[in-house]
Amino acid sequence: MRNLFKLFTVILLFSCSKNEEQINPDTPQEQVNQDALVSAFFGLDNALPSLLCNQLGSLLDGMPVNFKFPLDASSLSETDFEVVDSLGNNHIPMCALLAPANENGENRTVLLIGEFGTAVTNPPVEVRIVGDLFTTDTFSGESACSEILNLNGITTTNVIPLADGPSLFFAQKIDGTLNECSSGTQTIQVAWNGGITPFISGDTESDLFQYYIGYSDSSGVLIPHVPISIADINDNDNFHQLCFSTSDEIVKISMMANTVEDPNQDPNLYSEIDVSSCTP
Repeated sequence: MRNLFKLFTVILLFSCSKNEEQINPDTPQEQVNQDALVSAFFGLDNALPSLLCNQLGSLLDGMPVNFKFPLDASSLSETDFEVVDSLGNNHIPMCALLAPANENGENRTVLLIGEFGTAVTNPPVEVRIVGDLFTTDTFSGESACSEILNLNGITTTNVIPLADGPSLFFAQKIDGTLNECSSGTQTIQVAWNGGITPFISGDTESDLFQYYIGYSDSSGVLIPHVPISIADINDNDNFHQLCFSTSDEIVKISMMANTVEDPNQDPNLYSEIDVSSCTP
């Protein structure tokens, strides 16, 4: 049960009606950004109960799939995905969930639950989008750019093996109603490619701010800044908000090694990510 709650404590299933009107007719399908599908993370092997997909049965695999742009929840279905194992077998997930990382400003990670292979002898090696899954606009207060795209046809072979630890895949500056920091001058939201909890014995999620470092750029030299606190915690998802007191623009975030662990209890290596922003 500990592994279950540390990956994604998922209760909600989305109704999967397709919204064909969200596609941008001026964007030819061949120009869909392949980088929109960032990675997949083989988080758990035969460790999630099929009850999470409202079905009785054996234990299933869990695989968070991470996207550059936020997704339109109304277009999400398990049949949008195909997971390929190392023997070339194709697997359709039993269910696909945005929860619990489905707050405004999140919606970039889909948890796939099903049978996707075996960690040692036949691991998953590719994830394909085979249905009409749409991205959507960012909310007011997000610094990251977005495009409204039909992701049908894109793939990734960036599938992190079960034995590897989690890493950062996304960061952006947020403000307005999205900002949950109660102090500081700027807030940076970060996202991991799988669910995380503290790795260091005795730490809670509220202690993790001291291990993150933000960097501002001064004439090409990166200046480190430690957050003063952390927000958006204890909600069982892969997003954090880092509260900084500096007015210098944070352009990069790093996390020291052996600080957080995934549900398989694999600690992270050193990880860093640039802060996404739109340019005029």
